[in-house]
Amino acid sequence: MGIHSTQLSAATALVQLLTEHPELQAAGWSIDSVNPTLHGHLHEGGMAALAAYADLLGGAVRFSHEFVYGGERLRSHRLSTVWRDVRVEVAVALPVAQNAQVAA
Repeated sequence: MGIHSTQLSAATALVQLLTEHPELQAAGWSIDSVNPTLHGHLHEGGMAALAAYADLLGGAVRFSHEFVYGGERLRSHRLSTVWRDVRVEVAVALPVAQNAQVAA
């Protein structure tokens, strides 16, 4: 069973997270096949949504990187933690101008 069993653990954790905490902002989810980390990307809700995940799952939110997409400069922030023995990363990308307003 090997790698599939670790992916199954991450998939089970995702089902539990979504079932037990429907109040969390919806995210796009994926599970890496090499390193079975549960990856979530928030498309709405901004830093408040990421903070809600951090409050529930624990871990720290950190600046990840800055990039340009569609001509707009964005800044990525990432929550990294372990929840129910599964590595979880949840990220959000915000326009740099909006990010500066959050920090103020």
